[in-house]
Amino acid sequence: MLRRVLTVVLAILLALGLGVAGVLLWITKRAEPAYAGEVRVAGLTAPVRVRWGPHAVPTIQADSLPDLLFGQGFVVASERMWQMDLMRRLADGRLAEVFGADALDADRFFRTLGLNAAARRAYAELDAPERAMLAAYAAGVNAYRAQALERLPVEYLIAGFEPDPWRPEDSLLVGAYMAWTQSFNFKEELTFLRMAARLGAARARELFPTDEGVPAPPVPPELLERPGDLGGATAATAAALAGLLDLPARFGLPTPSPASNAWVVTGPRTADGAALLANDPHLPPSVPGTWYELELYGPDLHVAGLALPGVPLVLIGHNADLAWGLTSAIADTQDLFLERPTADGTQVERAGRAPEAITTRVQRIMVKDAPPVDLVVRSTRHGVILNDLLAPVPDAADGARSALQPSVAGPYLIALSQVTDPPDRSFAALVGLNRARTLAEARRAALGFYAVAQNLMLAHRDGDIAWQVTGLLPQRRKGSGLFPAPGWIADYGWDGTVAPWRNPGQIDPAGAALITANNRTIPVDHPVNVGHSWMAPYRAQRITQRLNESGPLTPAAMAAIQTDRLSRQALLTQQALRRDESALRAADPAAWVIAESDLLGWDGVMDGSSRAAAFYALLEPALWRALYGDELGDADLAVLMSLANPTYHSLQETLHTGESSFWDDVTTPEAETPAHIWARALRTAAADLAAALPRTRDQRLDRLRTLTLPHAFHQQPLLGWLFDVGPIGVGGAADTVDLMQSAPADPRRVLIAPSMRVVQVPGNWPQTRGTLPLGQSGHPLSRYRTDQLDDWLHGGSHTWPWHGPTTEGTQGLLVLRPLP
Repeated sequence: MLRRVLTVVLAILLALGLGVAGVLLWITKRAEPAYAGEVRVAGLTAPVRVRWGPHAVPTIQADSLPDLLFGQGFVVASERMWQMDLMRRLADGRLAEVFGADALDADRFFRTLGLNAAARRAYAELDAPERAMLAAYAAGVNAYRAQALERLPVEYLIAGFEPDPWRPEDSLLVGAYMAWTQSFNFKEELTFLRMAARLGAARARELFPTDEGVPAPPVPPELLERPGDLGGATAATAAALAGLLDLPARFGLPTPSPASNAWVVTGPRTADGAALLANDPHLPPSVPGTWYELELYGPDLHVAGLALPGVPLVLIGHNADLAWGLTSAIADTQDLFLERPTADGTQVERAGRAPEAITTRVQRIMVKDAPPVDLVVRSTRHGVILNDLLAPVPDAADGARSALQPSVAGPYLIALSQVTDPPDRSFAALVGLNRARTLAEARRAALGFYAVAQNLMLAHRDGDIAWQVTGLLPQRRKGSGLFPAPGWIADYGWDGTVAPWRNPGQIDPAGAALITANNRTIPVDHPVNVGHSWMAPYRAQRITQRLNESGPLTPAAMAAIQTDRLSRQALLTQQALRRDESALRAADPAAWVIAESDLLGWDGVMDGSSRAAAFYALLEPALWRALYGDELGDADLAVLMSLANPTYHSLQETLHTGESSFWDDVTTPEAETPAHIWARALRTAAADLAAALPRTRDQRLDRLRTLTLPHAFHQQPLLGWLFDVGPIGVGGAADTVDLMQSAPADPRRVLIAPSMRVVQVPGNWPQTRGTLPLGQSGHPLSRYRTDQLDDWLHGGSHTWPWHGPTTEGTQGLLVLRPLP
């Protein structure tokens, strides 16, 4: 009898489970868009045809520009509404409205930065035709929203809210956020404050080299006058503020991340003498991915490529005449100013002048299931004060949370200057770029990308190529901008920005090739101060080597270079180790055996199947700890190591030169030599590899390190497992052309990866091929959610549409028709 009862109970539970699963499956699948048929929508003046090609890549065709952009808004929203909605909410500081107090830190941060105010200023600056384009796109998004409110993506059902109507300025908000992710020096300056507090400003400078053999510029001497002021509260404030930069990752959204490759070749470099352009921007992996692939085909606009969901037109791609790609210029467009507050905290000191009053603005943040929060944002002429971001939000007696109280803890306030005060013209620049017919037109248009510093790479169908740095650069009166400046001294302020026409650029180079891979692309004595913290030159050097060795280049040869996994830093490490061979043999013979067996015979290729690559991945953090850990301690060392991703760093310079003031372990009575540090690191790496992968046959890079593409629910129990993609074992490294970038402190987890790959062929557009990391769709059960993943992992690609997919390749025809 009991067995019968248990059987019945289990059957009922199974039926209920299957029923719930069936309902969830139905809810999830019904949110997916239709790829064929007709849809009646309000807002169109004539039908819009959407031809879906392989991988659900649409060619959107319309008889007018407004209808074309309406169609783009409708189609992209049908696949990426959740992603678009989260990104605008993050930039607007409105996540707490729907996620509650857990999102309050992110809202406080972005309200303080003021991206929403910058987007409003940018919208007001646009001309009527540009506003009309944004309005048409927004109308398309809202047409999808109106039809989908009863079948929204499943994320909305789980989170318990629905998307607000899309406003034209929301597209500028999304653009402003992505532009912000391309600014990096903020974290570097905060890290310098922390290192200076421990080591003194003069010695801390050694940890911030600019490039191979190029030391950091001088530290402002005024920061050396009172070195004690850089300790204690200032260091703690800097460390905590740096942590705020990772807040977007909680929601599966991009964080600041400089890494990309792009190169253009022409003439004698190519098999047919025509130009070729390769591009693979590197960004934090996410579900869905950053880009949406499409073709827009209208009477006065024909472009194909990658759009940023939420933003009209094509950000990377081509029109009938020219192709363009992007990499981060690593320009320094942010400066921190240390401000000395007066005793009452209402003013800041000004040398030789009366104190300056601190201004305030109040931002009300709505919080789900809680009272609103009033955020007081304080500012000086040098920008917003960041210290208040670390103050708690107390519960007031009346139940409403009170405004943050100004805090003057520590000797300094930290103010952030950023290039967002002039109204941004980036959308107008994007319009101009999409319509450009010549390299000169494209370069002129690019100078309007005020808010974002990028290397714009151009290739024309006539064979000409060009490079142009975009973005406004600060016109500093004094100082390099690499280190914080004393705000009380007028000489360190900004005199506006550098005229954009002075930005670096080049057209038709003598060598018939232009390469940017986040490396220093300008001379040390260049008259315009672009920055001082480029990434290592290794990827650019490897691309140059491959181009020189490849013979006449074809699109396939260009794509093969994109998958190159040779690590020049690994080869540099081998060379540095051999410099100390005699001393290491004498100091620690067993450590030398490890070096010979595990590292020195290796070719430096970071293949997933390589044991030596796995060992090297663990040797780098071991070297960091052995060289710097004794003087910095675990916490400060972790902060310094976090800069290894966006900048050329001190360990790379030490490997390059063999010189460092940190070789000696200050915790021991004897004086250590480089050989002792090498021995310690080699032993540690060998032990770490054995601990991580005890079985010898498992000791390979793709078993040690994995890639997970996180969803906004990544940190939620169970939901993260259901919505994420991965973990996936991968090869590559931070300095390989096929980049897979991990933090040295956590070499087992990939943080940055190619967000797409493309080789554009201006002489024959239908030969242009590319791939995304996942797929077009953001819907969890869509067959187009991860259908490009295998190609992305193994160097495959598909043809970008031009004049639509072929008849055989057409997956469906969707027609959007006006309401009668």
